[in-house]
Amino acid sequence: MNARSSRLHTIFRMVKEEAQQLAQIFETVRSFKVKQKCGKGKLIFGSVTAQDLVDIIKAQLQREVGKRIVELLEIHETGEYIAELKLYPEVTVRIRLNVFAN
Repeated sequence: MNARSSRLHTIFRMVKEEAQQLAQIFETVRSFKVKQKCGKGKLIFGSVTAQDLVDIIKAQLQREVGKRIVELLEIHETGEYIAELKLYPEVTVRIRLNVFAN
Protein backbone atom coordinates (compact mmCIF):
# COMPACT_ATOMS: atom_id res chain seq x y z
CA MET A 1 0.00 0.00 0.00
CA ASN A 2 1.51 3.32 -0.98
CA ALA A 3 1.41 6.51 1.08
CA ARG A 4 -1.46 8.05 -0.87
CA SER A 5 -3.81 5.08 -0.51
CA SER A 6 -2.85 4.83 3.16
CA ARG A 7 -3.86 8.48 3.68
CA LEU A 8 -7.13 7.94 1.82
CA HIS A 9 -7.88 4.86 3.90
CA THR A 10 -7.23 6.90 7.07
CA ILE A 11 -9.50 9.72 5.88
CA PHE A 12 -12.33 7.31 4.98
CA ARG A 13 -12.01 5.63 8.37
CA MET A 14 -12.19 9.01 10.13
CA VAL A 15 -15.27 10.05 8.13
CA LYS A 16 -16.97 6.75 8.89
CA GLU A 17 -16.19 7.12 12.61
CA GLU A 18 -17.62 10.64 12.57
CA ALA A 19 -20.77 9.33 10.86
CA GLN A 20 -21.09 6.61 13.52
CA GLN A 21 -20.77 9.21 16.30
CA LEU A 22 -23.45 11.34 14.66
CA ALA A 23 -25.68 8.25 14.37
CA GLN A 24 -25.30 7.69 18.12
CA ILE A 25 -26.40 11.28 18.76
CA PHE A 26 -29.50 10.76 16.59
CA GLU A 27 -30.29 7.48 18.36
CA THR A 28 -30.05 9.28 21.70
CA VAL A 29 -32.42 12.06 20.59
CA ARG A 30 -34.69 9.54 18.81
CA SER A 31 -37.36 12.02 17.69
CA PHE A 32 -37.93 15.60 16.60
CA LYS A 33 -41.09 17.65 17.01
CA VAL A 34 -42.48 19.93 14.33
CA LYS A 35 -45.33 22.38 14.88
CA GLN A 36 -47.25 23.43 11.79
CA LYS A 37 -50.37 25.48 11.20
CA CYS A 38 -53.25 23.12 10.72
CA GLY A 39 -56.38 23.28 8.60
CA LYS A 40 -59.32 20.88 8.66
CA GLY A 41 -58.73 17.57 10.35
CA LYS A 42 -55.14 16.45 10.25
CA LEU A 43 -54.13 18.49 7.19
CA ILE A 44 -51.38 21.06 7.64
CA PHE A 45 -50.81 24.23 5.67
CA GLY A 46 -47.89 23.60 3.31
CA SER A 47 -45.75 20.57 3.94
CA VAL A 48 -42.80 19.31 5.94
CA THR A 49 -39.84 18.46 3.70
CA ALA A 50 -36.33 17.07 4.02
CA GLN A 51 -35.04 20.67 4.15
CA ASP A 52 -37.31 21.39 7.12
CA LEU A 53 -35.83 18.39 8.94
CA VAL A 54 -32.30 19.59 8.13
CA ASP A 55 -33.19 23.00 9.60
CA ILE A 56 -34.64 21.38 12.74
CA ILE A 57 -31.50 19.27 13.23
CA LYS A 58 -29.33 22.36 12.85
CA ALA A 59 -31.44 24.33 15.35
CA GLN A 60 -31.74 21.60 17.97
CA LEU A 61 -28.39 19.79 17.69
CA GLN A 62 -26.17 22.45 16.13
CA ARG A 63 -25.15 19.87 13.50
CA GLU A 64 -24.97 20.45 9.77
CA VAL A 65 -26.37 17.72 7.56
CA GLY A 66 -27.17 17.92 3.87
CA LYS A 67 -30.72 17.42 2.69
CA ARG A 68 -29.49 14.87 0.14
CA ILE A 69 -28.82 12.36 2.94
CA VAL A 70 -32.40 12.64 4.23
CA GLU A 71 -35.02 10.26 2.89
CA LEU A 72 -38.41 11.68 3.74
CA LEU A 73 -41.53 12.02 1.65
CA GLU A 74 -43.26 15.39 1.88
CA ILE A 75 -45.59 15.40 4.86
CA HIS A 76 -49.03 16.99 4.52
CA GLU A 77 -50.75 15.77 7.71
CA THR A 78 -50.10 15.75 11.43
CA GLY A 79 -48.83 12.48 12.82
CA GLU A 80 -45.71 10.43 13.37
CA TYR A 81 -43.30 9.74 10.53
CA ILE A 82 -39.95 8.01 10.07
CA ALA A 83 -37.06 9.65 8.26
CA GLU A 84 -33.93 7.83 7.22
CA LEU A 85 -30.55 9.56 7.20
CA LYS A 86 -27.75 7.96 5.20
CA LEU A 87 -24.72 9.37 6.98
CA TYR A 88 -22.21 7.10 5.24
CA PRO A 89 -22.62 4.10 2.92
CA GLU A 90 -22.63 1.69 5.87
CA VAL A 91 -24.11 4.09 8.45
CA THR A 92 -27.85 4.75 8.28
CA VAL A 93 -30.06 5.96 11.10
CA ARG A 94 -33.84 6.17 11.35
CA ILE A 95 -35.39 9.01 13.33
CA ARG A 96 -38.96 9.75 14.32
CA LEU A 97 -40.58 13.00 13.26
CA ASN A 98 -43.73 14.07 15.16
CA VAL A 99 -45.81 16.68 13.34
CA PHE A 100 -48.22 18.58 15.59
CA ALA A 101 -50.83 21.26 15.02
CA ASN A 102 -49.65 24.70 16.11
